This record gives sequence, C-alpha cells and structure tokens, in this order.
Amino acid sequence: MITAHKDGRNLIITLEGVDPFTIRPLPGHAGRQITDVYLNSMSGSASALDLTAALQMAVDGAVLDGDHWVPRPDIEQTNFNRIGMELSQEESELVIMPAFFWQTILGMDGVNAYIKGGEGLAGTLKASGALATRLDLLARRTSPSSE
Repeated sequence: MITAHKDGRNLIITLEGVDPFTIRPLPGHAGRQITDVYLNSMSGSASALDLTAALQMAVDGAVLDGDHWVPRPDIEQTNFNRIGMELSQEESELVIMPAFFWQTILGMDGVNAYIKGGEGLAGTLKASGALATRLDLLARRTSPSSE
C-alpha cells in the first residue's frame, strides 16, 4: 500500500491517494536517541510520551535542547500534522514506521524490511527484528553446542 525511495538525502514515502511525504534525515545522535527510546518502549521502560516524541522526530526532525534531542516546534511538524489531519490511524502507521526505521542504523534496509514484511504490525515486527539483529541484541547468550 506504500512505496518508498530515496531522493538525494531524503526519503519519499507515497501512500496511495495521498501526496507523498518527504522525510529528511536526522543527525546521527538524534537517530540513536530515538532508536534507544523505541527499544526501551519495547521493554516497557519508556513512556508513551517519549515514544510519541521519538516518532515525531522521525518524521519531522529534531532540535538539540541541552544534552538531548526534542521534536521541532508544533508549527514546524508539517508531516506529523498532515498525518494527523489527513490519514486514519492505520494509514498513519504506514508512514510513521518506515520513517522511523529509515532514521535508525538500518536506513533503507529498515524501510524495505517493513514493506516486504507486509507493512503494519507484520512489517514492524520484521523491521524490529532486523534492527535488534543489527544492534546485536539477539546475540546468543550461551556458547553453541560442540559436536
């Protein structure tokens, strides 16, 4: 239901029947911060507000506030505002999650894992697994059996 491609440094996400969304890249430190928030939310140690802020940054960028990154001011959140005004919640996920995975260390591999994984929950699980594997979070904790 979506397509995505890079145009220069930007990610373009197209949802059928809706004008494309242009996602600009986050600075690497901001990308690492939102990745940490996402991973912490999976274990229940990040709040829903923290996760929302991370997803806002994924689609609209971030500004440095002291020693951490925060979403741009509401007036500058053009993608997040469009998503909230034009799309259903199901459709919103189809834009927000590939944008998030693109901002992680996975880049386009994360976007492709999301899309090829079936989008929605299935795609999120597929891309989350790829992220965990890439970050070595699923590393074997015991040595393999030797035979």
